[in-house]
Amino acid sequence: MKFGSSLLIASWIWLVALNTAADPVELRIPKPRSELDTAHNYYTDLLRKALAKAANGRPIPTLLPTMQMEQDRAVQELVRGRTIDIFWMGADQNRNRALRVIPIPLERGLMGYRQFIVHRQRVAEFDRVQSLADLQKFSACQGTHWPDTDILRAARLTVKTSTGYENLFKQVAAGRCDYFPRGFHEIRIEMSKRADEFPELVAYEPLILHYPFAVYFYVRQDNQVLADWVQQGLEKMIDDGELLAHLQQHQHTRRAFPLSAESPRRLIELPHNQLPDAGTFNLPRYWFHAADFTAAESSGSQTP
Repeated sequence: MKFGSSLLIASWIWLVALNTAADPVELRIPKPRSELDTAHNYYTDLLRKALAKAANGRPIPTLLPTMQMEQDRAVQELVRGRTIDIFWMGADQNRNRALRVIPIPLERGLMGYRQFIVHRQRVAEFDRVQSLADLQKFSACQGTHWPDTDILRAARLTVKTSTGYENLFKQVAAGRCDYFPRGFHEIRIEMSKRADEFPELVAYEPLILHYPFAVYFYVRQDNQVLADWVQQGLEKMIDDGELLAHLQQHQHTRRAFPLSAESPRRLIELPHNQLPDAGTFNLPRYWFHAADFTAAESSGSQTP
């Protein structure tokens, strides 16, 4: 009798664990990098929408922020199945091998169109930058474990790093580096949030440094259920125009629109070949392209 009861209890525990793996009640995510981290809200809102879009009657998991962590630590935590279940990060080969990537760019590649935060006293110097060779005379501030740090260094650009996100603004303000490259959609909101703290810094917009790059959702390699759920939701959002609408309306990204400018912008291109979805790069369904930033926006670059 005791054996039968134990077997029944063990079977019940196994079924509960199986159902939990298939339909998670909550998803652990990192906490924001700081109280000014509007990117965190952009990606968590997008994740909730994707989960809801492809729920198909399943309960939508609650997002549970656990702790702050830099990207390298987040990779380790995902691999080991500790503290977080999903995170949004820029792609590189190590992450693509160690984790399961959901191969849909979460901001249509805007992260790869970089504009610079510079000291206002240095603006005239950046006005003279016309080529990669010109830019190589300056030093950039970057996060230590950010994938695009390696992209910049591969192009023979000088890069100075810090593990702290907020420290990077302090570094450029103090003149320890010359410019802080930010995603096209990030720079305006970041500067507006820090205008009082760093009045000496400005968003330098006449120049764009571009390399194919995007942020993706990553999960543990064996978490195919979650990966499929999120990917289906994102694809449906693209079909319905909701991903583009999220970009155009969210406080973190809306200041990037319209993408085109009345005055000409100078564009410096860098190579990059570590995208997990490189085969889709020419598809306007998933990506913005350089022409979108120099000419009047066309519906053709924004529709599936």
